[in-house]
Amino acid sequence: MKLFQRLLVAPAALGLMAPVAVNADTAFSSTTSLSGGAVFTIGSVADGGTSDTEEELYMQYGYGLDVTSSFTGEDMLYMGMETGNASGPLASMDSSTGGTGAITLHSLYYAFPVGDLSVTAGPLLDQDDVVAATTSAYSDAFRLGSMPYSLAGNETGPGVGVAYSGDNGFVGSVSFVSVGGSDSTVGIGADDGDDVSTFTLGYDGDGFGGGLVIATNDGEAGEGYDTFGGGIYYSPESVPATISVAYDTTDPETGSDATDLFVGVDYEVGPGTLSAAYNSTDIDGSDSEDSTGFEVSYSYGLNDYVSVTAGFFTVEDTSTGDDDTGVVAETYFSF
Repeated sequence: MKLFQRLLVAPAALGLMAPVAVNADTAFSSTTSLSGGAVFTIGSVADGGTSDTEEELYMQYGYGLDVTSSFTGEDMLYMGMETGNASGPLASMDSSTGGTGAITLHSLYYAFPVGDLSVTAGPLLDQDDVVAATTSAYSDAFRLGSMPYSLAGNETGPGVGVAYSGDNGFVGSVSFVSVGGSDSTVGIGADDGDDVSTFTLGYDGDGFGGGLVIATNDGEAGEGYDTFGGGIYYSPESVPATISVAYDTTDPETGSDATDLFVGVDYEVGPGTLSAAYNSTDIDGSDSEDSTGFEVSYSYGLNDYVSVTAGFFTVEDTSTGDDDTGVVAETYFSF
């Protein structure tokens, strides 16, 4: 989930990790840190849902905990847990998390440096956990987001990834995740288990950059796919804004090819950030499934640990032909 992933220390920045004592007088070591976040989401979506009956004002939550430990000052053992009660049309918000109220482990991996490389491996690795390239600098904190195919993050399992970040700005990564790798009847790289490989290459310059992403799922146990996407971002010196443009494609083994165009802008206004985004999804051979979306939101930090985001979005509902238009307010707590 993006909300809680933003609280983590990226594997590519392991060398910048600083040991933080959670409680030096008890069980945690001085190199173990505990952090987390919660989000309260309230809103209403006109014409919400496939039957256009989910229009009431309602509220949901998401909650996550992150535990990191370092044994050398440069490595990191990461454990992520989360829960939530997302449902209905607000389940499409970036902050949404499903669950039953019980904290569930969703990520568990170990990252360590090898020369200029950062190696990440573990029994619970998401497809988008090891991504060196930056294809969009948009905040992605409301409803719309970029790279819905190449960086969907839908697969989780035993995996390994390697990332490179050069002093000249060039970055790259490769990762492998075996969805059936935790099943003794399937195994890692098996003929009847899905395995997904992801490759990224990019450049992060002074105020601009971009990247390319390729992902492929062999489809041995389900529906495989091949994706290709890329994006650029730019922060002009004369304007306190960041502009991002991304384009993503997918070629599934079954079903139609699809493309997604995304444009997002973050602009500093007063004490907060005004964000606006547009996306257009095109499904080959089916005009009725094509859709567009638009959002505007404003985020404001009440203090170092609490922020509020309010805005609206409109997204085409291809099942009914009506637009789903939502007015939503979210409160984020980080600790």
